[in-house]
Amino acid sequence: MIGDVGSQKPDGPAFARVTAMSKRLQPASATQPASATSPVGPTVTGAAKPAVFPPIAQFARSEQDPHRRRMPWRRYVGLVRRDPQLLLAAFLTFPIVLIELIVRDTSMLQILASGAGFLAIQAFMTGSKARSWSTMRLTFSLAFVVVANVRTLGPEVGPVAALYIPVVAMAAAIGTRGALLVALAGMVVTMAPVILPGFGPVAQQEAMAMLAAEIALAIGSRRVVASLQQSVERTQAAHALERRRTRQLNAVESVGRLVARQGPREDVLGAVVDLLEGTFGYRYPSVYLWDGTALQLGAQRNYANPIQTFDISRGVIGRVARTLEPAFVPDIHADSDYEAADPAVNSEISVPLISGGTLLGVLNVESNAARRLDDDDFATMQIVGDRLSAALALGHERLKLAQRADLLVRLTELSARLNATIEPTTINDLVASGAASVIEATMVALILADPSSGEFRTARIVGSDQSLVGIRVLPGEGAAGRAIDSRRLVVDDRLDRSRFPRAAEGAAIPDVLAAMAVPLTREGKPFGAITWLRADVTRPYSQEEQEVAGLLGVQISLAMVNQSLLAEAQTAAVTDPLTGLHNRRFFDAAMAQLMALRLRQTEDQRQPLSAIMFDLDHFGHVNKLHGHQVGDRILRAFADVLGGRVRASDLVARYGGEEFVVLLPGATREQAARLAEEVRAQFAKKRVRAASGEMVSCTVSAGCAGLSPTQALGPILIEHADVALAMAKAAGRDQVVTA
Repeated sequence: MIGDVGSQKPDGPAFARVTAMSKRLQPASATQPASATSPVGPTVTGAAKPAVFPPIAQFARSEQDPHRRRMPWRRYVGLVRRDPQLLLAAFLTFPIVLIELIVRDTSMLQILASGAGFLAIQAFMTGSKARSWSTMRLTFSLAFVVVANVRTLGPEVGPVAALYIPVVAMAAAIGTRGALLVALAGMVVTMAPVILPGFGPVAQQEAMAMLAAEIALAIGSRRVVASLQQSVERTQAAHALERRRTRQLNAVESVGRLVARQGPREDVLGAVVDLLEGTFGYRYPSVYLWDGTALQLGAQRNYANPIQTFDISRGVIGRVARTLEPAFVPDIHADSDYEAADPAVNSEISVPLISGGTLLGVLNVESNAARRLDDDDFATMQIVGDRLSAALALGHERLKLAQRADLLVRLTELSARLNATIEPTTINDLVASGAASVIEATMVALILADPSSGEFRTARIVGSDQSLVGIRVLPGEGAAGRAIDSRRLVVDDRLDRSRFPRAAEGAAIPDVLAAMAVPLTREGKPFGAITWLRADVTRPYSQEEQEVAGLLGVQISLAMVNQSLLAEAQTAAVTDPLTGLHNRRFFDAAMAQLMALRLRQTEDQRQPLSAIMFDLDHFGHVNKLHGHQVGDRILRAFADVLGGRVRASDLVARYGGEEFVVLLPGATREQAARLAEEVRAQFAKKRVRAASGEMVSCTVSAGCAGLSPTQALGPILIEHADVALAMAKAAGRDQVVTA
């Protein structure tokens, strides 16, 4: 059969198509038109049948598209290199051709043509995924060996008969029904010396030995391939499980981000249990949150009688909350701690939600007879619990940050109102109402020392019986008295009536209150206190509220000290009569007070402090040229500009002659420089009319300096500002310089 194939003449349409295709692989001449070497088009539409030989069809399409010219052949070469059937064909062809050349029963050309034709046909079949083609190729390979064996057959078994073995092994490895039939056919052909007459005992023995080898190889190949297939299936199943678990954990991460972003709200916890039910398939999921005394139900699904509040002294969930260890109960009937919330439950997994060793809550899932929980579920729930714990911790921190930010915003707004207040008669109302607006409480009391007697009495009450105004508070009594006595923040989560100030023992307020008080100090000595009282003792004052209360005490102390300094300055008549600003005497005294307070503060309590020194440019020349009356008008004009740009809490004074100074508590040196630049630009536009009718203007130079929280010496601040002013004047005047 192979001999007939090999003896065909190299002509006909099939040979012409193959020849044309091989020519196409050669580089075309630069002068030769593409159409002259492109007979593939008619071939594809004619008898070539690209659907039968996909590589040839792909090659033909790539020839029509220059951008795809090389890619299909590269792919085809790769298929050839990886094709086991083609490798088997090559393994069979070379020894058969060599054996036939040695025997030389036929011509060399016929031998070579038959081998080449066999390889060419197998190569054309490369790339087909149809099972029938695989069986056909095996049959073709077996037939090729049979024909070669017949041509070389003698009275003994020929050497070509040994090549039945790889064909049978390959067929057994493939394992399809057709391939197994080919393997069986190979075994039958191998037994020809035993079945057919004319063979001696030696040939029969050799045939039996080859048959045994074929059977052993077939069984071994089949078992190895089956084992590999099982390994592949197990690997695929493991990968599928891992992908499913990855999708589940990705879903947990997305819900965790929601928890971290919005905190443990009811709708967010609902999304958590929905995830456990919908994505993980747990019938009874629930989340409990720890409130400090018990576990409160955050969200659940499908329970007939959910437990709203869990006492951690009982139940599996309580045991997990106490020990902070996860629990897996395969059979709830075997655990005496279990407390039922649904009669259909048969197994339970409970995982603590922990952050830094602190209990945040408990994640719990239970199942019914439809699905019993196992160790994989236990491992998965521990991973989910870890993710949810981290998300809850982030959510709590985010809520704390939001609360701190809200408190600081309120504090800033109150500070702005305090700094804008210049009326001593309204400062007490503003302080009491402002303290109530910053930190929520049932009642807020402002206690101040009486100027004449020194006794501490309630000056203002917000949110309670106004009859408490004016009562005496002794040092050490109640939260306010203790704050005054210790000069520190006092927090008492459960202040009962027995520890109220004596004058307030009969007050119409709850018997137990959550109390917090901060002292008001001046130069380290207390002159009052602010007290917050909260009727809901289940809401103790948070760390953020305590922090803001301390800052608020400092702010209010500064504001009230400023008010006191202003009042003292007014009574002492320390105002510059020409400009209406404070004079040097007032500035020095106020500076000393401020520096004394700053010296007693810790670095984290100190605010930035900046100073600006102004000097009118060439003011002496203006006086000589236009007279002192014009000079006075210019000084008043500058004072108006300066007074219109600074805050009420800032200290502004005429330092001497044409020099002015501004002290800016809470402002950095850069902020002071911006203010000085605004004053300089605005003053440069001012015009003063002289006696002659001429409009006179003047410019100003400024030097700015600032103190960081680590610095507390006031003279250094003024000296630096003075140096910066000298630098501004030396650089040409009418400018702002910082030092």
